Amino acid sequence: MSTSTREDMDGSTPVILGHLNQLLDEDLGAAEDEDVRELLHRGRKLVDYTSRPTAETPSFGAFIYLRDAVHLTRRLLWIYTQRNGLGAP
Repeated sequence: MSTSTREDMDGSTPVILGHLNQLLDEDLGAAEDEDVRELLHRGRKLVDYTSRPTAETPSFGAFIYLRDAVHLTRRLLWIYTQRNGLGAP
C-alpha cells in the first residue's frame, strides 16, 4: 500500500470539484426532497473558493476536504442515477 502525498491530493481536488459542480447543476429533486436540498447546500459550500484548502492548509486538512468532496460527489451521483433510471455508478 502506498500513501497519498499532498501533491496527489492537490491534483485530485480540482477533478473531483469539477464532477461535483456538474452534479450541482443537475435537477436532483431538491424541490421535493429536503435531504437533497441539504446535500446541495453542502456541495455549494464545498466548491466555494473560501472553503478550499490553500498552500497553508495542513496536509490532513486537505485530506479531510478531499474526502468530504468525494463522499458528497458519490452521494449526489447515486441520487442522479436513481432519478434518471441509470445503472449504479
